[in-house]
Amino acid sequence: MADVIFSSIHVVDGQELGDTPQVFVQPSGKRSPRSGETLILFLDMPNASSSMCADVAHAFSEGYAHAPGGLTTALRLAIKLANDRLVELNRAAPLAQRATGSISCAVVNNESVVIAQTGPAIAFARARTGAFERVTPIGELTPAGTTHTIDAFFTHYAWKQGDAFVLSGETSCRGVGDQLVSACMSKGDARLVAGYLNANVKQGRMTGVAFTVDGEPVTLPLAVPVQSHATEAAPASAWSARGAAISTTETASTTPGSVSSQPMTSRYADQQRKVAQGAESHFGQPLAGEHVSRASHFIQFVGRIRQGLGAFSARLLPASPPQAMPVQRPRTTVFGLATAAILLPILVALVVSIGYLQFSGEAARQSLINAALVQVQQAKASNSADSWNKAVTMINDYEAHYPSDTSTFADAKRLAQTQLDKVGKITRVVATPIIDLNPPGVTRRIAASPMGIFILDVTDHDAQYDVLSPQRNGISGKPISLAASKGVTLSGALLTDVSWASTNGSRWRVEGAVLFTKNALYEYNSTNAQMTMLSLPASLTGGPSQVAAGDLYNNTAYLLDPGMGQIWRYNMEGDKLTKMDPYFRIGATPLHDSIDMTIDGAIYTLQKNGTVLKYLRGLAQPFNMSNLPQRMGKVVAIAASGNDPSSGYIYVADSENGAIWVFTKTGDFVKQLRGTNDEFVGMQDMSLDAAGNTIYVNTPGKLYSFQIG
Repeated sequence: MADVIFSSIHVVDGQELGDTPQVFVQPSGKRSPRSGETLILFLDMPNASSSMCADVAHAFSEGYAHAPGGLTTALRLAIKLANDRLVELNRAAPLAQRATGSISCAVVNNESVVIAQTGPAIAFARARTGAFERVTPIGELTPAGTTHTIDAFFTHYAWKQGDAFVLSGETSCRGVGDQLVSACMSKGDARLVAGYLNANVKQGRMTGVAFTVDGEPVTLPLAVPVQSHATEAAPASAWSARGAAISTTETASTTPGSVSSQPMTSRYADQQRKVAQGAESHFGQPLAGEHVSRASHFIQFVGRIRQGLGAFSARLLPASPPQAMPVQRPRTTVFGLATAAILLPILVALVVSIGYLQFSGEAARQSLINAALVQVQQAKASNSADSWNKAVTMINDYEAHYPSDTSTFADAKRLAQTQLDKVGKITRVVATPIIDLNPPGVTRRIAASPMGIFILDVTDHDAQYDVLSPQRNGISGKPISLAASKGVTLSGALLTDVSWASTNGSRWRVEGAVLFTKNALYEYNSTNAQMTMLSLPASLTGGPSQVAAGDLYNNTAYLLDPGMGQIWRYNMEGDKLTKMDPYFRIGATPLHDSIDMTIDGAIYTLQKNGTVLKYLRGLAQPFNMSNLPQRMGKVVAIAASGNDPSSGYIYVADSENGAIWVFTKTGDFVKQLRGTNDEFVGMQDMSLDAAGNTIYVNTPGKLYSFQIG
């Protein structure tokens, strides 16, 4: 049976670029186009968008799945429909944006691999015995996507276990020598082939898909004579057959009731050979023989059991007792022998099944180890954050399946952590746990003051104040509930954010906090535990439609309203909020995706995609966020140090990566701050106490703090 393994190749000048939309695979049994076949498609069109590649691949797959006739007829129709669709898409696009190139595909069944190519396509085939061949179409090559008239070129291989193939194209494979490709294709299955190519193409570019076929080919007798399978020592020219060999395959039929001339290899011997062959370790050395020896001993042990039990069964139930002396056995003996004859095969099957399942589990475990080790080697070669992150993900996946094994990748994890910290400019900080947040899992916003922390439960619209201990490493006394404050209660108030209030620097009129809603502000005075509701005044220009965040500056309340794409300002006069005016001209700002804000004289708004918009006196200011070592994850909060728009730092909280990104006030990346044990992954909010140079971070279950120096 054919078990197809495939992996993408995508590398330019030594930089691995990850998966590519140019590769499309339909595995056998998973909505496969035709029963028992795996379809692999590569579109040599680097300029094509992901949606265009998906559209062309869909046309190809549908054409192949519903085509009548044999394999080559179906492939010809599929290539024609895919090319026609590409021509249509190009017709609607500007000349400079049209996608042209080649289409390469392979169909793998239980006995052969058929490669079909059109345009300037390139494929590579390498037998496990070393025979290597570069496969390209012959004759005048019309690029796919330029005209409805297109030729298809076919190559047929009678595959054997260990053969490797690569599909690529003229524009996707440049500056890469055949010798390098052949050497990488000898490394093992498709994952190893792709891994070595991604790691070793230091100059030039290569995009494509590698695939290998595991298992044993099933060769059925044919009604008409066909060319026999090539021997392992055959050269490349004998290994493959082109043109007429495909037609023969289409018209061939099986002879009912006949037996294959090539007997199937024993499954146990096949498994033993797979283990003995093994994959390479992360430095290219053969794997230790522990698993090979264990599997070999197990298979030999099962064989001895089967032989012994078979002989014992034969003695219990002889085929023909001697005719000269007929044996008369008691009825109980006969019944016992019959029972033993029934149960012994079941016992043999049970022992073999249990052992085979254990062996299969060991093979699956070794496969995960090999894949992760290849990724570690690839990450060492490219030294990119994406490659190291992928290696860590694969290691974590292995340890999730085998939690008792923490030693196999201990060194690799430490190396990955060190390299990721270097590449990502990550500074590890000691996170001090301050509070266990109960109940865990609800959404909270926090605001830090020099004396304590205000915590707002956005789910239940309740808030509390926790006073810090003198050492600032814990809480002093019980939390103070703001809902129980004197004056106005919080019942029914749809609270969305909280900000620390202080008379220092004319930030606000009282010491305490301000809670934000779209209709009113709730002012908490920590001196007398008094709560006051400040209604937002009406205005002809409207008011907030929603409030995502709020902040205080120069005795003025600022409300971020992504619904209106606006920031609303409210001034205090006496005991009331009086003057209200929009910070921007109505509808003139791109704040509909803003989630948080901070003020230092300039206003900084954090967008959902991680970008920061900076404004001073209503005018946009540069904030470039350049030279990031990796992609930012899901962002949740922003904070600014100091009250000078030209000095200090901007801090952006990245919940997905558990990182605090540090930028200058013009957006230049400085570094990342992460917990020693990645405690900040999943954080909900962040607040900066500038007076104590301390950042506070809350996750769904804990509140942490750390010094920033």
